[in-house]
Amino acid sequence: MKESIQGEGDRYLVDEIRSGSSEAFRRLVDRFGGRLKAFAARRLQGSGIDPEDAVQETFLSLLRSIDRLEGVRSLQAYLFTILRRRIVDLCRARGPATAQLHLEANGASSSSGTEPASPESTPSTYVRREEAIGARVTILADILDSLLSRLKSERKFRDLKVLELLFSCGLSQGEAARKTGTSEPTVSRVRAALVEELRGLIVSHPQKDALEDLPDAEKRELQVAALWRENLFSCLKRSTLGSYALGVLDEEWTDYVRFHLETAGCEYCTAHLADINAEAGGISPSARERIFASSAGFLRQ
Repeated sequence: MKESIQGEGDRYLVDEIRSGSSEAFRRLVDRFGGRLKAFAARRLQGSGIDPEDAVQETFLSLLRSIDRLEGVRSLQAYLFTILRRRIVDLCRARGPATAQLHLEANGASSSSGTEPASPESTPSTYVRREEAIGARVTILADILDSLLSRLKSERKFRDLKVLELLFSCGLSQGEAARKTGTSEPTVSRVRAALVEELRGLIVSHPQKDALEDLPDAEKRELQVAALWRENLFSCLKRSTLGSYALGVLDEEWTDYVRFHLETAGCEYCTAHLADINAEAGGISPSARERIFASSAGFLRQ
């Protein structure tokens, strides 16, 4: 199995859960449960559905797919992917009225297909990819992640804002220019610079042979956008959000975090921040016990 989960702590938890460790599963629930519940509470507001039911289904879906995580880079992104689809499943189970309420509240039309129901055996698009395609996707994701990390370390926040609006939010160059207070030619240059740097990194990559049949430039941009959203590359570390909550981030980082939360409207980091601020209250003790009790049949003894 080709592993690509980023973060030593996350890889350790997944490996321990595979070996049947109930303690590792408890730690994973405690680590991610609060932010997942906060996200579900926002999405399910007014539906009459308990957010903790969606969170429980999410963790059980993770257990069902624990041996099929090929291509998963971010455990957090994977869990949010499952949660979004479980929310859709629960709303549809309540009937058309609740499903429509969910779609309208989250800016989707009933025919958009943006939140399809997830088959029990395949809770996200990460699993069961063809090996060759998976290799190309993994390499391209590594390159993109490295490039964006460098932009953050160099504090090129204007470029990060522009690129996030273009690739993660899917805005036009004109809209991105307006929301970042810059010109459309500048936005075009930032976009072109990213594409050119990606091309250079692909050419110089030690596994470039696996990337020879990548699609043309236009399709490659679409793939970059999909990878960006799928892996939540724009999302912030818990330490950064914690410092923001405490008001101890420097001015440049504070401005970027505020942009990410408010202008880009990241639901995931908003939920994460709510968890940090204890606005969501975390998972209740009774829900935690239901999750652990229902996991017993999936963990190897």
